[in-house]
Amino acid sequence: MALHHDGSMTTTAEVHRHRWSVESAHRVSEGLLVYQRCECGRRRITSTPAWPIACPELATIDA
Repeated sequence: MALHHDGSMTTTAEVHRHRWSVESAHRVSEGLLVYQRCECGRRRITSTPAWPIACPELATIDA
């Protein structure tokens, strides 16, 4: 018995491009937590550090 398939190797989840909208954002000691939701119902949490990762004063080069 042959297996049938459409030749596609991607799933619908791989084709879907999420459009994240912010549900809420909260300042915490580590930075900012952002709760996001896509139209498909999937949710995610992102975080941003309270302070920049790179320190501009350390990158200054004296000429």
